[in-house]
Amino acid sequence: MKMRNINLALFSLLLTSLISFPILCVDRYLSHPDYPWQLVPFGADSLSQAYKSQYRVMGAQALIARLVDSTKSTAMVLIDGWGVPYDEKMLKDDFGILQGANTTFAMHRRLLGHTSHAENVEYRVGFTDGALIADGDAATCAKIESEQGTHFKQTLCCENCSDMRTIAMLDSLIEDTTWNKVAWTVRSTREGNREKLHSLLQELSNMVSRHHDVQFIIQGTHRPILGTPETRRKYLAPWAPAAFVNCKLKESIEK
Repeated sequence: MKMRNINLALFSLLLTSLISFPILCVDRYLSHPDYPWQLVPFGADSLSQAYKSQYRVMGAQALIARLVDSTKSTAMVLIDGWGVPYDEKMLKDDFGILQGANTTFAMHRRLLGHTSHAENVEYRVGFTDGALIADGDAATCAKIESEQGTHFKQTLCCENCSDMRTIAMLDSLIEDTTWNKVAWTVRSTREGNREKLHSLLQELSNMVSRHHDVQFIIQGTHRPILGTPETRRKYLAPWAPAAFVNCKLKESIEK
């Protein structure tokens, strides 16, 4: 009987350890962003209370579905590698570049940390009669068209264009009333270079300021998973920042 009690006690101790160890590990990694980012289970990161109190928190559905009137002229820019940092000041600096009288900022949930996932979610809704801008060399443009062009009426290649030239193309397409919906995925930012990001956001802000009657959705794809380990571990998963300019949004808020 004594041996049986000892065995039961050892079994109980082992079972408790097996249950508690993963919980303690997850809690430890979530509390200490200095740990390797790949060891934090995708989806385990939670937004800080400061983020929840300052910004709208939105689920994983396409952001164009959040607009009260999705029939209005709308431009969407997906910024690859723009994520939500642990450091709230970093995101405040990003959003500050886009700050305006008619701008709403949000946290957008991503179910997967892949650019193609973000594109499939966002472009699958509302862009059937729209235009997609593809930039890069001819092969890259062809790849973008084959992967995402099916969601659009036409794919337009800005071959070997810089971000500034592509923004100029976006600007001209918005002016052209042929297109009610225009979209572009920016790939120059995918490694998490903040200087490139801020330069891009400033150019977009300048362009947006000229189109008061157009709805703009500017959002990240996911955290910069192609950046250095030091860069990657600064960002949460599975959240992406989003800015709505000149948009009237539906009231539903998900916390």
